[in-house]
Amino acid sequence: MRARDIYVRTVRAYRTRAGYLLLLGIVVFVPLGFLDALTDHVQEIHAESPDEVFDLGTLVLIAGLLAQAVTTLLGEVFYAGAVGLMMRHGERSSPPPLRVVARRLSYGRLIAVDILLTVIVAVGLLLLIVPGVIFFVWFALAGPVVEIEGRGVRAAFARSRALVRGSFWPVLLVLVPITIASALLAEALVVLPHLAIDDPLLNDWAGEALSNVLLSPFYAVAAVLMTLQLAAAKDELWARDRVAGSRNPPEGGTVETETPGTEPAQPDETPDTGEGGGEGGQESGGEEGGQETGQEQ
Repeated sequence: MRARDIYVRTVRAYRTRAGYLLLLGIVVFVPLGFLDALTDHVQEIHAESPDEVFDLGTLVLIAGLLAQAVTTLLGEVFYAGAVGLMMRHGERSSPPPLRVVARRLSYGRLIAVDILLTVIVAVGLLLLIVPGVIFFVWFALAGPVVEIEGRGVRAAFARSRALVRGSFWPVLLVLVPITIASALLAEALVVLPHLAIDDPLLNDWAGEALSNVLLSPFYAVAAVLMTLQLAAAKDELWARDRVAGSRNPPEGGTVETETPGTEPAQPDETPDTGEGGGEGGQESGGEEGGQETGQEQ
């Protein structure tokens, strides 16, 4: 799998299904955009004493950052799961109606995967950033796996890790740049509603929703395409190994082969010393005795 091919296919799929992806994004990110905007405004707390400002402000800042990370990642992974349900039969398949997607989504499992992935990545980022990036790449496909393969939460994380094994760098070169570029572009898009809306909360809400609706499809489609391709490759490799294993002789056994132009070896013939041999001996002895008697007469 090459990162460049995934980029090309992602842009093609976005262009082909833009209307569907944007409508699905509105359904998912308009409510989550409000949560993001509300989280930003909760951080604006005033206190009278400096100590109170420091203590309360620090706690609110930490809580706000964690909440914002949770809601942002929740939207990304949840949306990726919805896109996975839409494209589970391939990128050229016809997408199901939105009401079908809404009815079939595994809400509980997707939310659990989102929260666990957020906690894992956050802990990894605290450990000098690199572990967080590694965890993100390992488990970034868990959301699509939930919907494409119908797996549970633990099985989805294990499956994502198995799919990424051997393709770590292509996955990183696709998802990490898309995530960074989306964050940078989102900062620019958030400013646009301020030109037309005066209310700060509505400004932030509109900005968050607009940026997520326009940019999240790139991440989601790329994650789904990689999940489908890596799953197909892994399953094909497993099938080949299974066929090759069935052709191998059992442990301790041998395989008989025949050289062309030769007859197969015949089993060794050994004289029987049992009952049959005794009877033959008796018959032979009887005949000889008869011949001797005739000669004497």
